[in-house]
Amino acid sequence: MLGNILKAIPAIPEFILGISTLMALIIGTFKNKRINHLTFGTIFIGLIFVCVFLALSPKSEQFFWHGLFIQTPFLDYAKIILYGTSALAIFCLFTFLNEYHIKEYEWLIVATFSVIGGSVALSANDFLTLFIGLELSYLSQYLLVAANRESLQSSEASIKFFTIGAISTGLMLFGISLIYGFTGTNDFNSLYYFFETYVYNFEHAGAIVGMFFVLIGLCFKLPAAPFHAWAPDVYQASPLPILLFISTIPKIITTFSLLHLLSYPFHGIFTYARYLFVILSIISMIWGALAALKQTNLKRMFAYSTIGNMGFLLMGISVGGELGIESVIFYIITYTLNMIGVLALLAIFEKKFQPINSVRDLSGIMQSMPMLGTIFCLFILSLAGIPPLPGFFAKVYILEGVITRSAYVLAVIAIITTVISAAYYLNVLRYFVLNQTVQNLTINNYSKKYLVKIMAVAICIILFSFIIFPNLILEPARVMAVSVLFNR
Repeated sequence: MLGNILKAIPAIPEFILGISTLMALIIGTFKNKRINHLTFGTIFIGLIFVCVFLALSPKSEQFFWHGLFIQTPFLDYAKIILYGTSALAIFCLFTFLNEYHIKEYEWLIVATFSVIGGSVALSANDFLTLFIGLELSYLSQYLLVAANRESLQSSEASIKFFTIGAISTGLMLFGISLIYGFTGTNDFNSLYYFFETYVYNFEHAGAIVGMFFVLIGLCFKLPAAPFHAWAPDVYQASPLPILLFISTIPKIITTFSLLHLLSYPFHGIFTYARYLFVILSIISMIWGALAALKQTNLKRMFAYSTIGNMGFLLMGISVGGELGIESVIFYIITYTLNMIGVLALLAIFEKKFQPINSVRDLSGIMQSMPMLGTIFCLFILSLAGIPPLPGFFAKVYILEGVITRSAYVLAVIAIITTVISAAYYLNVLRYFVLNQTVQNLTINNYSKKYLVKIMAVAICIILFSFIIFPNLILEPARVMAVSVLFNR
């Protein structure tokens, strides 16, 4: 009995989250406002507890359950990032449930299952475990997009999201079947040694093709162009709290899953994968920058800006090595915190004043809420990569790795698209800051969300602390990179 418990130790975070989610599900059956708070508290405390547990637990590489599950320092830190940001996202989701006509507590449960699935995918040491974890995570996201049952647009976007998600899943399964057919295994340990040994043996070229299909399936989920067709409609149709969740947490799950695959089972054929990421990053950065310029709908603009940012991130992944992994980790953390801050503040603005659809709807808000408006401006400028804000340094670290690899053309494209993308971010600030007299805002009888405001201020302070004390984020990123590259 004790032996079985000890064998389950690496999955304690998943077990704790699963138990807290089931407890929240049972508690939530009692229809009561206080009960809803208790439901949220159970989930939130569970996320914070597993963060602390992983931070204090010893870091080592171990394999469990016949090699299906792996524990490494890299994955422990990745899970801490996932659980911490998920706690922020679920807190915002809970805070705005009633205001966005998402009144059922079950959506908190669905969001938590997405986090649990992502956690399982991160610890996968076999394609079977990876597939189950990713599908649990993304099936939950399809449901979240349709959470507002009063909106036909949300239902339509959810179906589109599900359909394209099914296509990406099919591509991944086809790639996994090719890898299994040509190598005889789905185990990451065996694949690591196989590709290191037979990388130049063209009798096994089908396995390399399978690798491309798996990576393309993951790029669908980022999203990266040209696999981005679902993103604009899903972003536009999603209520802001749901958008806050699906625009941040899945990016963390997919990014760390890619890093795990490329640094372990696919390490021997990373040379081939690099070309795929270079091509996708160029297409994503160019298309994201140019398409976002034409958008008047704020959510669609954020969708295309996400595509451009994911292109920048893929450029960092293509660098490889310690510097590439460090820069990608720094970038995804900075991007996630910026997006949580921006969308949380937009939800406050929207419910205090009026629905925000067009960029023009931001006019007059800065004058009415100067303190939160200033923080919103800082988040937007950071996303634009304006120095000396955190987003600027995140992009600089990526470019440093690209230039180190002598990929000067790629660096020039990245700089040009960053300058172009700054135009639509600054256009948001033009309406937000300068157009103060365009319209008269009506202040609604809206309960103030003090905790969300405090959270936005705290995120802003954390981001600026990265500038003053860069080792707060660079040192853990360096430890993660060293762990995933050299502890084999």
